[in-house]
Amino acid sequence: MVLDVALVGTSGMMPLPNRWLSSVLVRYQGRLILFDCGEGTQISLRALGWGLKGVDVILISHVHGDHVTGVPGLLLTLGNAGRTEPVVLVGPRGVRVVLEHLLVVAPHLPFEVRCRELLGGECFAFAGVTITCGAAEHHVPCLAYRIDVPRGRRFLPERARELGVAVDDWKLLQRGAAVGHVQPEDVLGPPRRGLSVGLLTDTRPTDGLAELMTGVDVLVGEGMYGSDADQPRAAERKHMTFRESAQLAARAGAKQLVLTHFSPSMVDPQIYAANARDVFHETVIGHDHLIMSLRFADE
Repeated sequence: MVLDVALVGTSGMMPLPNRWLSSVLVRYQGRLILFDCGEGTQISLRALGWGLKGVDVILISHVHGDHVTGVPGLLLTLGNAGRTEPVVLVGPRGVRVVLEHLLVVAPHLPFEVRCRELLGGECFAFAGVTITCGAAEHHVPCLAYRIDVPRGRRFLPERARELGVAVDDWKLLQRGAAVGHVQPEDVLGPPRRGLSVGLLTDTRPTDGLAELMTGVDVLVGEGMYGSDADQPRAAERKHMTFRESAQLAARAGAKQLVLTHFSPSMVDPQIYAANARDVFHETVIGHDHLIMSLRFADE
């Protein structure tokens, strides 16, 4: 089983000629989940080549322009591609009103847009994954998201034989149904670790975010400022430096940190890579169209 993660863009505040606005696309079993959608996102999505029609869920961190103003263009493109299935847009308090105003320029979509406002702490299921959100610390209501792909326990055929279960009934136990006196847990191995991705931007590091991102395989986190000297500015503007993002990843016990949402004034984010890796070695400096594929541990 594979969970694919792609950086659609890595710029904060404004798109640049070589860097689209910060956005992430997650693909699982052919379904697409988009995190943030600033102006021009659909252009970079086309260049990525994963298709646009399959975007089922749009997760919005907050309603600043560089994270939401690309929504009407993307929805119009989905409609022109022939989509008729509903699209779900999720975001913090206030996103519903913003969406209503944005859709003034896209009033006749061939599908329903279902908007859901969250406060932080909610959890919902979608197409085999679980999406959990948590409150971030910014100047406006802001959410971070965690996407989990659960993994079932291994079926133990030798144990089923010992208990006298006919082979034709094994599938019932695998689906969670009892067969006679035999319960599913009687023929299943120990719990197995699934896959997980954390998505956060435009925030200060908080204990709540470290808890939300505990043990994720990949944490895609903001690095608005590369230099440690910019820490006071990061605190004032409710962003993070490379070092602060790395400290958060270390506190969360993440397996890997991928930095994104770079200040337009940061010409080459690689220059500041050591500021993060000094704290958290498994740090990757993101770039547009960086793709990561996650697999279960023994696959």
